[in-house]
Amino acid sequence: MSFNRKNNRTHVIAALLLPLFAAAGCGTDDDTLVKKEKAAPQTTVAQTETAPVTTPAPVETPVAVVEATYENSEQAFLDGRYEEAVSLFTRYTEREPNNPWGYYMLGLSAWKDGRLDVAEGAFQQSLTLDPNHLKSCVNLARVLLDNNRASEALTILDRALAIDSTSSAAQRLKGRAYHDLNQVDDAITAYRAAIALDPTDAWSMNNLAFVRIQQGRYEEALPPLARAVELRKDVPVFFNNLGMALEHTGHFGAATEAYAFALNLDGSNAKAALNHDRVAGVREDPATLPVDLTALARTFESEIESWKVSSVTEARPDSVVSVQPE
Repeated sequence: MSFNRKNNRTHVIAALLLPLFAAAGCGTDDDTLVKKEKAAPQTTVAQTETAPVTTPAPVETPVAVVEATYENSEQAFLDGRYEEAVSLFTRYTEREPNNPWGYYMLGLSAWKDGRLDVAEGAFQQSLTLDPNHLKSCVNLARVLLDNNRASEALTILDRALAIDSTSSAAQRLKGRAYHDLNQVDDAITAYRAAIALDPTDAWSMNNLAFVRIQQGRYEEALPPLARAVELRKDVPVFFNNLGMALEHTGHFGAATEAYAFALNLDGSNAKAALNHDRVAGVREDPATLPVDLTALARTFESEIESWKVSSVTEARPDSVVSVQPE
């Protein structure tokens, strides 16, 4: 499909938000209840000494302590009660210190609760108990990336890929790490590798397209975004980024629809609202051909197949290299 480049309008480009794992939900701590002593009533001082008045000590109601099993700790996590999950898994790991999965879930709960230091320590302990615990490697990398430590994350991700070279999540996070380090070509290579490993990895498709948008390569951003929104119709940022690519290829009507879809999914999405208001009602150049997102998605699937062939071809020489004796 060809795109018309004759549009002479100049538009203000709003900065895009690029999320690489589902946003971490930060739990809100409950206000700590502080017992305050009641002030003594003001009285006229007696001229003669009086016996002191004694107040009986308040009787405290015992609070039942919930047993920290793996099951109820995990259920707290699944329910989104991340602060409680941190508390429960902390107690669980104290009772079961040799179970790497307990520390893994403690790390995951703490990460979701925004407690990056606790999460890092828990994932490290899980890896101490089981050096091949892939999920702990991958999520430790997420914590390091959230803590602006991309170089350290790359080291952990290389370790994850040594454990499982087919981990698309590890490749996707390598793309994010390279992007954070402004190594754009390496980021693109990592995202393509992640998609080749998992052709349904919509987040890698979005992230690859976002890099292309940042480079001003809007037409090249359309195919991966077309496929991403086909796979995941529940992620507002995909539709916002799709709208941005459509807008900058002159497809203002389709861009307006994409921004509106993002707003339907998340009415508080300020970026989508700003983008929608900017393009709503803008008239397209009559010579602009309609965009066919389905066809673009199929084009991208064909592109993925070519990546798979390339990766096999590149890997083949390594399999026949003879090992020289020491």
